[in-house]
Amino acid sequence: EKAVEEEGEEDKAVRARSRKAAKRARKAAAKAELIKAVEGGDGREKNTTWVKSEMCVGMGEPVRNPKPRHLGGGLKIKDTHLGTGPVPSLGKTVKILYEGMLADGSVFDKRQNKRSPLSFRLGLREVVPGMDKGLMGMRVGGSREITVPASMGYGDKGAGPIPPGSDLTFHVELIGVI
Repeated sequence: EKAVEEEGEEDKAVRARSRKAAKRARKAAAKAELIKAVEGGDGREKNTTWVKSEMCVGMGEPVRNPKPRHLGGGLKIKDTHLGTGPVPSLGKTVKILYEGMLADGSVFDKRQNKRSPLSFRLGLREVVPGMDKGLMGMRVGGSREITVPASMGYGDKGAGPIPPGSDLTFHVELIGVI
């Protein structure tokens, strides 16, 4: 009877490992299919990327020891997660979640509800210039810290809770491209 019990436990362990392996295989296949669809390899038109790219959120790979990159004019970016979705081009509508902070760490604005992300056309100055430039080259599903100098933010005028001459830091997640 003990031999039967041990055999039963062994079978359970084998089945559990098989279920986990099958789950990993399904996830990998779904991710490969999604990337293929996003890149237009399934015969669909590329203007359907919002539906597919929305599913890429959270699939980004964390960056080990992220280092800031200087883009000129005092603008700095630091990728914290690399996305797997498409890269938006100029004029495309992007959907982001973000948190904006002043140099002292106080939050002046945030949009972190995936049901109502901030949407704007990239490169058309619908947001501060530093945000436009800081999002260039970012993939859907990625996260980035963008440090915007006052000259590429609100300048000497300020706006609402943002004092004149303030450098801004945005924590941004790109969740879609239309």
